[in-house]
Amino acid sequence: MFKIFEFNSIRSRMVTGFLFLTFLILILAVVSLFIIERITEAARVNSAISQLETHTLNLIKSDNDFFDQETINRDYFKNHQSSFLITHDTLVKSITSRISLIIDKERSSNVDLTNSLQQIDSTLKAYDLRFRRIENLLFQRGFMDYGVEGAMRYHAHALEEAIKETDKADLLYLRRHEKDFLLRNDTLYVNFFLDRVELLFAKLTETKNNDEVLNHLHAYESLFLELATLQQSIGPNSKTGLRSELNTLANQLAEQYYALSAYSYSRTEFAYHNLRIFYIILLAAALLFSIISAYWISKKLSEPITRLSSVIQDAVFFRNTMEIDLRLNKAAIEISSLAGAFNQLLNQAKTQMLRIKTKSTLLKQKNRELKKLNRELDNFLYSTAHDLRSPLSSLLGLINIMRYENKQPDLEDHLDMMEKSVQRSENFISQIVSYSKNKRMDQVFELIDLEFIINHILEDHRFVHGANRISKMITINNKIPFYSDRNRVIILFTNLISNAIKYADLEKPSPYIRVIININEDAADIQFSDNGLGIRKEHLPNIFKMFYRAHDLSKGSGLGLFIFKETITRMNGHVTVESTEKIGTKFTINLPNHCQAEVSIKQHLVAQ
Repeated sequence: MFKIFEFNSIRSRMVTGFLFLTFLILILAVVSLFIIERITEAARVNSAISQLETHTLNLIKSDNDFFDQETINRDYFKNHQSSFLITHDTLVKSITSRISLIIDKERSSNVDLTNSLQQIDSTLKAYDLRFRRIENLLFQRGFMDYGVEGAMRYHAHALEEAIKETDKADLLYLRRHEKDFLLRNDTLYVNFFLDRVELLFAKLTETKNNDEVLNHLHAYESLFLELATLQQSIGPNSKTGLRSELNTLANQLAEQYYALSAYSYSRTEFAYHNLRIFYIILLAAALLFSIISAYWISKKLSEPITRLSSVIQDAVFFRNTMEIDLRLNKAAIEISSLAGAFNQLLNQAKTQMLRIKTKSTLLKQKNRELKKLNRELDNFLYSTAHDLRSPLSSLLGLINIMRYENKQPDLEDHLDMMEKSVQRSENFISQIVSYSKNKRMDQVFELIDLEFIINHILEDHRFVHGANRISKMITINNKIPFYSDRNRVIILFTNLISNAIKYADLEKPSPYIRVIININEDAADIQFSDNGLGIRKEHLPNIFKMFYRAHDLSKGSGLGLFIFKETITRMNGHVTVESTEKIGTKFTINLPNHCQAEVSIKQHLVAQ
């Protein structure tokens, strides 16, 4: 089909397949870039519209905050300055400039979007004009001591000081109608106010020398009417006056933005839909082309390899060590070379198998000899331990006899030294025997009473120097039976208790040994702690090594903790140690609970 398949090598065929795939990838990359560009453009427009809408909402919120806060702010009426006005100007400029930028970019490609933005721009300008007019009227109206309201209050206070006591009730009615109007924004109170003014004028004109009072009353009336007019122009509520017009424009902006967002969304969806269809068609064509190309290339490459694999499997399965004819039609050079190499491999395999057989026979012989040596070493160890223990026991007996018959006080220290040396040798032999047993004995699981074992070991150590001064605290939560190897458990607690007593700090007021054991179906978690001499930090990584002594006062063989760690490993357990010098030591041990295995064995025996 293609001339390149005439090249008789895997490399040329693979290069051809790679070129096909590269061509497909390039096509998909170009299409993907086109799709990404269209999607990015739509997303950019949507983002710009969202930003415009957000800025407009912030503008409306800022203006509402201005009406709520600055209309009762003395500083605003004093300086005619407000952070809300600055925010208003900034947002209006930002929205206007953003609209202009979008219109400039989209004028030629999207007429509908441009028209919608121009409508929003026009509505925004009308909104800004209404806001400016309302702001000017609010500032003119004033608050407290400023503006029309300030002037009106000045004349009202002047009236309160100048008017006679007999007329103050009428003045209070005037002030009440003024307050009611300002609070309720109802023009009915304006009429009440004018009626009261007319009555008060009539009273005051009957009395002479009231010109000053009449002037203040006339000014008070004029300023109140001016204030009422300003309030009506602004709008006593959001449904009348300029405030109503401002709210209407705000609603128009919201509706225009909603329509613009809906248009942008539909336009984006339309673009997505068209691009999705185009991409699916292109992807399907690419996949079809890729499958056809892959099938053609794999067929040309796999047929010789399949033939070679079949012949090799037959040779391996039937252990055929004879040379095989692997001439393959239309096979690549590499595959033909592989066939020749396989024949050479068969010859080498035959030679290697002969060598392996010879070495295997020799290895079995050496293994039998090693097992024999191990048995002889164990027998020698037990025999030696027995032979050594007998004279040591005799020496201990002789020392006791000498101590009994001794009448020379100066020999007592020498006898103690002899007894300690013999006891040290006895302990060393016991540790070696324990290590040997731990290595060669299988685990035997049985129900164990940990509290009984610990108390028994403590009882055995009761005559050790200082043991009677140490508090023993044992807490065992054993709702679940604990099954394990009794001998190895005894070895563990013997090492822990003997070391805790040996290295106890008897100078402390309350030396103690604390054992906390929690047993569940899977394991026993043991915490063994004391407040003895402790172990220096630099010794902790090495305390489980053979013959290592972690304490300057240690006179042992250095095998205790080594046997302790080996025993836990043999039991598939885990141990960690924490210690601080002169503070104490804590061993945390996890031992598997074999209660499930024991139950399974019993059920099997019952079934039999």
